[in-house]
Amino acid sequence: MPPPKEQPHPFADLLLTVILPSVVLESLSKPERLGPAWALVVALLMPLGFGIYCLVKKRGLNFFSILGLAAVLVTGGLGLLNLSATWFAVKEAAFPVFLGLAFPLSFFWKKPLVTELLLNPQIINHSLLQSSLDTAEKKSRFHHLLGQASWALAGTMLVSAAANALLVLYYLQGTVPGTEAYTAAIGRQNWVGFIVIGFPMLGATMLLLFWMLRRLQALTGLERDDLMNPGVTVRRQVGE
Repeated sequence: MPPPKEQPHPFADLLLTVILPSVVLESLSKPERLGPAWALVVALLMPLGFGIYCLVKKRGLNFFSILGLAAVLVTGGLGLLNLSATWFAVKEAAFPVFLGLAFPLSFFWKKPLVTELLLNPQIINHSLLQSSLDTAEKKSRFHHLLGQASWALAGTMLVSAAANALLVLYYLQGTVPGTEAYTAAIGRQNWVGFIVIGFPMLGATMLLLFWMLRRLQALTGLERDDLMNPGVTVRRQVGE
């Protein structure tokens, strides 16, 4: 019997190749720590090392590694410079842009990240869901639904990027890079951005989840409780 096929883990891939390197850049770029140059080197090692691992294991090129390298090079490379407010806005917008691209790209790569974020197997009864997709038409409609959700999530990230850039321009415009006022303005922009961008983005994601559940109910004939609670007896059989 052949060994079971290794299952993709798009959220773990994204965490290792994009999110963690970005955290490294933010937390270790200060002069009293690694400094911007060495922080960039350490951050680059994560997506680069993972990409090499995928090639050695014959899994082929991993687009998350490519995405991570591009994101780290842009944000880290700009971080090495004394940025004006305009270029700092570009830097702050870069990460949500690259993260947004991950959703449609992962869909076309046949490892849709949306299934990890919105249809996590710990929440959704995947075995019941897959068994309910018992016709070619249903499978096609489900695939189309994943594509729509992927582009919707990409759109929310692009809105986040634009909002983040505008906040940077608002708080940093007129300040001189490297000064105390510049550093204080960055601090204000960070926590204000978390409130005025983070919470609306979370709300938009939850609305998208409920939209997907309604579409899945209509597609499969299952109740929401059946979809969200593995092991619950199906209340309404498909096709009734």
